[in-house]
Amino acid sequence: MYNLLAKSEQLVRYTATQYSRYLYTTVRWDNRLIGIKGARGTGKTTLLLQRLKSLQLPATKAAYFSLDDIFFTQNLFADVAEQFYREGGKMLFLDEVHKYPGWAREIKNLYDFFPDLQVVFTGSSIIDLAKEEGDLSRRALMYELQGLSFREYLGFKWYSKH
Repeated sequence: MYNLLAKSEQLVRYTATQYSRYLYTTVRWDNRLIGIKGARGTGKTTLLLQRLKSLQLPATKAAYFSLDDIFFTQNLFADVAEQFYREGGKMLFLDEVHKYPGWAREIKNLYDFFPDLQVVFTGSSIIDLAKEEGDLSRRALMYELQGLSFREYLGFKWYSKH
């Protein structure tokens, strides 16, 4: 797990915060379980990392894990999450959940058994929570990150020049 926490710290450190997508200010970040879905390349990962950076917490308290990390081919996410929680972790930002088998059931268990752990997850826009094995539809506050609008594109170009 410590390698995962080191990766989280490194990614947060190098995340730019000058510009954020429209959804950043819309998300109710205080909710216990938040899901963000969207097409590939829309900025879901950056959104998570920007939020994590804004919290200014050590990775032992708030961490980013990508569930498509090779680490999770040999290790159960549920075990890592429980260890993170038992060692004082309070917030998990999970990316690419749809690439991890059984992700919905494991996130549901985290929600049910660790009531003071906040989980924010991202996945493909094709995720249908109602059809997943663990019923998150009643638990998760879901958002969809759309592709870049022309207005956002212009704002992004302006920020990148200044």
